[in-house]
Amino acid sequence: MKAVILAGGKGLDLFPLTQTRPKPMITLLGKPILQYIIEELKEMGLTDIIIVTGYKGDQIKDYFKKGSDLDVCIRYADQGDKEGIQSAFLAAEDYVKNETEFLLLFGDIVSEKGLIQRALNAFENTQADMAMTLTLQGDTGDFGIVDINSMGMVNKAGIPKEDPSHSNYVDAGCFIVRTEIFEEVKKQISLGQAINNRIEKGDKVAAAIWEKEWIDIGKPWNIIEANRMLLSKVKESRISKDVTLEPNVEIKNAVIIGENVVISSGSVLNGPLYIGPDTYVGNNVLIRDHCSIGRESIIGFGSEVKNSVLFRGAKIYGLCYVGDSIIGQNTILSSGVTTVNTETPIKEITMTINKKELKTGFMKLGAIIGDNCEIGVNSLIFPGRKIASGSTIKPGSTVEEDYEL
Repeated sequence: MKAVILAGGKGLDLFPLTQTRPKPMITLLGKPILQYIIEELKEMGLTDIIIVTGYKGDQIKDYFKKGSDLDVCIRYADQGDKEGIQSAFLAAEDYVKNETEFLLLFGDIVSEKGLIQRALNAFENTQADMAMTLTLQGDTGDFGIVDINSMGMVNKAGIPKEDPSHSNYVDAGCFIVRTEIFEEVKKQISLGQAINNRIEKGDKVAAAIWEKEWIDIGKPWNIIEANRMLLSKVKESRISKDVTLEPNVEIKNAVIIGENVVISSGSVLNGPLYIGPDTYVGNNVLIRDHCSIGRESIIGFGSEVKNSVLFRGAKIYGLCYVGDSIIGQNTILSSGVTTVNTETPIKEITMTINKKELKTGFMKLGAIIGDNCEIGVNSLIFPGRKIASGSTIKPGSTVEEDYEL
């Protein structure tokens, strides 16, 4: 069975992080989230993969090439400037039109392993025409609701969240669909409505219920959630042989430390955490509570990094505090920078996403800083604030609102 991965969206809700990369190339624990999907396909023997690219798609092509490094065969379909799932879906038609059915995946989903296998099992065991994975969400967010019957078959997909339906199931971004569905999507309807049309024509669509962890990388805070989920599965330490651990370094719980990393004396690593290759950690640094530190990063003397994601080449100089934050590639935090991660008085953090103020569900959430920024000495960044890629913040600044160029 061929697999199609939709990876062409702009990810506007993730700005500033997607100003400089496509959403599926956001890196956690040293890998783009798209790579986790491809590796799971490989483990299942599904090696014929079509990736639909669009926005900044060259980054995906340059990284994965033809897939030989991952022992898979990757081909690329281009959705061009056309936006939306429908356009991405139709871009793949020529690559799978001779198949009876194929696997369809969204390229921005992070889950525990087994999600894809669950869909295949439901498809095969029920002898259905199609299948889709569903997950229970307390908040349906941007996803349409899916109603199922007592036999585990889909009654209706893509139900608007405003609908008074009693179902709490939403689709989890993994489908097995028949190629006939292309003719439905060509009618300028949503994928959910296309599935409904096939149901009305007599197709049976099996519901594969997924009870384990599942995260759609749709908003900046989802990156922190996904990072925490992935690190929570790390139970044993993996420390490269050429790591330099100076005297009085304390390591607690499981850690992953890449090649040529230097951990200076007096530092404490409280895992689970990941530190990428060629990273330098200065004296008396504290890294704790589910951190992912990208390769070639620097964390200077006396700094604390907590529950955060640092992309490649991030530089956190001396006496900084980075809590519950995301720091972009090659971004510099000069000495004494503080990311404030709680409101006073304490309350749920909100963020402005596409000019709308949204609740995050987090009581602690720091800064979201894009790539190639420079934050001046002793600057203070308020909770949930975003700083656009390429920004320069003057020394001693207080960033009370989102900073846009």
